[in-house]
Amino acid sequence: MRILIVDDEKQIREGLKILVATIKGTEVIGEASTIEEAKEKIETLQPDLVLLDIQIKDKTGFDMLDTLSGYNFKLIFVTAYNEYAIKAFKYNAFDYLLKPVDPEELEAAIERLKEQTNHNQKQLSILKENKELNRIIIKTTEQIYVLDLSEIVHCKADQGYTHFYTKHNKHILSSKTLKEYNELLPKEQFIRVHQSHLVNWEYVSSFDKKGELILKNEERIPVSVRRRHIVSERF
Repeated sequence: MRILIVDDEKQIREGLKILVATIKGTEVIGEASTIEEAKEKIETLQPDLVLLDIQIKDKTGFDMLDTLSGYNFKLIFVTAYNEYAIKAFKYNAFDYLLKPVDPEELEAAIERLKEQTNHNQKQLSILKENKELNRIIIKTTEQIYVLDLSEIVHCKADQGYTHFYTKHNKHILSSKTLKEYNELLPKEQFIRVHQSHLVNWEYVSSFDKKGELILKNEERIPVSVRRRHIVSERF
């Protein structure tokens, strides 16, 4: 598990690195002391987990999350403020730990997260088996959907969730991340055009000068600057 630590106090960052180093199957891949630095490292390092402080200089960890159009990493808040817990879980936080961090609580939280990740990997194996049949299984909190890949128009990230939109205007919300589906769905058919958008190329109509894909249903999907060359090669 690749971990990014975000805290404006160097002493806290160093302490967390020492604690994480004692937990098997984890690796600290970077650290950040400001909101701007955190956002940049999230985009470049693509961590699996972010240990995020609430108060970061004159801003908050929530401010940083609000600047992201979507994120695929898991989130554990590490803070001295207990009054933000409810808000933290609205941001899909996996856990909320108070400073000074109890080493056993941190390890327990990460182990639970690893177990959840392993469970998700097993589910992805099931999905991969169905991919060969040109189908995908999507489990929601209420039911299980079986979709032909040709039905999916595009997918959109929403924090740790993924919205599926189909050609029949069906909307399905999955608790898996867009990153997981991007790894699963066939690359020749589904193109990751943005951090938050995965598009079925069968439904693409055109690519305009504003940097947006126009779908056959006239919906517009933004294309990130870094991925525009990939889109251009398709035309």
